[in-house]
Amino acid sequence: MSDLNLEELIDRHLRGELDAAEQERLTELIDTSATARQDFVEQAQWDTRFADALRESRQSPRDADLLTADRAKADGPWASKPTFLRLILAAAAVVIVSLSSSLIYQLSYPQGRVPGNNIAAQRAVSDESIARITGLSGSLIWTGDRGQIVRDVKIGTELAGGTIEGMAPDSWFELQFNDGSTVMISGTSMLTFADLGQKRLRLREGRLSANVTPQRVGKPMLIHTRSAVLEVLGTQFDVEANLASTMLNVSEGKVRLRRLSDGSEVDVPAKHHVTTDTDDDLLSVLVPDSVHEWKSQLHLKPENYGKWQPATKQQPASLKAIPLIPPSAPHVTLYLAGLSIHRSDGSPVVVLPRSKFVVRGRLRSKARVHFGIRVMYPNGEFAGMFRGDLHEKQRLAAVDGDGRFEEVYDLQHFTIDPAVYDRRDELAASPDGLILDGVWAFTYIGGPSGLEITEVELIPPGKN
Repeated sequence: MSDLNLEELIDRHLRGELDAAEQERLTELIDTSATARQDFVEQAQWDTRFADALRESRQSPRDADLLTADRAKADGPWASKPTFLRLILAAAAVVIVSLSSSLIYQLSYPQGRVPGNNIAAQRAVSDESIARITGLSGSLIWTGDRGQIVRDVKIGTELAGGTIEGMAPDSWFELQFNDGSTVMISGTSMLTFADLGQKRLRLREGRLSANVTPQRVGKPMLIHTRSAVLEVLGTQFDVEANLASTMLNVSEGKVRLRRLSDGSEVDVPAKHHVTTDTDDDLLSVLVPDSVHEWKSQLHLKPENYGKWQPATKQQPASLKAIPLIPPSAPHVTLYLAGLSIHRSDGSPVVVLPRSKFVVRGRLRSKARVHFGIRVMYPNGEFAGMFRGDLHEKQRLAAVDGDGRFEEVYDLQHFTIDPAVYDRRDELAASPDGLILDGVWAFTYIGGPSGLEITEVELIPPGKN
């Protein structure tokens, strides 16, 4: 990629000349800098207004020529505007200028957004609907493509592009496009999407699963992550993205993945997976058979919800619970830690009947350690959430002299999590035989408990 400054990158973007690497660079600049975001909006608005002025002046060639000449003489997009253009902008001051590129949807991150009234925001995002919400639970924040922040979106709400953020391990969101394609995010994830004749999504972090209907010829769904671009014609798959890598698992159909670091591409067929986190050739690999046991590896600093703490000579690595205020109970503060489930070889972790979960950690205060899991179907679709502490009132965790505890949760006692109870007829009745997608633990004692998780283990039946 050429060494372009921000102004040059924006200008080339507005002319449609950026390659994939340059587009990713511009995305990162706008994502991390409030000044870059402001410059992008100002320059995009200027170019849009300039184009509108030219169209309105078609009946006066002399004015158009003068305007073009003044634009060419200007030192940059922030130079003084010619008198002719100022008059046009004054007349159009009450009009909200729509940015001319789908990249603005990809860059609709929460930083720098202007909060708006929830009712007005829901009305605004419904003006040009491209999709509607078909399922949600947990702590979520929706930001419309015009910058409105909405915290009380509901099933059935029509949307026209924007960003959805899952704020906690128990968060889940399902969106159905007008053509029947569905996408879902789960856990702590951030997804931005738009459809300007072609579906474009950006998974900044977290896990997304999708069931995509056949797309128009030459208009595949495009999914951008920090390290790859996915081209989807019609298929079922799930993808997990973080700062360093992208992992794709295809259940049905085929997905093309292009790695941004070197431009290499690979077609990933059904029952295969691929990851960008390698310096070797990009290869799709057959998904191994499922496994029935799993153990967290916190020393590797996996993607999680909580404050990661490295190992010391006295203590193993741990994940410290952090505050979470459920949107349905703003007067409640939980202290929660959560982990996504993944294995380096891509094999799914299937929960068997009579399995057990063992949670190990430390507590500073006496507390019940509540525990929950998230599961999905083999095709990657969300299947439900279950709690291991609701069937019977759980006792206070027994701790030793150093505050260490070990709690065991039998799968046969798990019940549907209250967060998805209103959809119990649509989701799985139990986690038996489903794929483990995430786990979390929390305390609720009216304040911090000092909860730290050092290990979570799934033990299959018959194994001690």
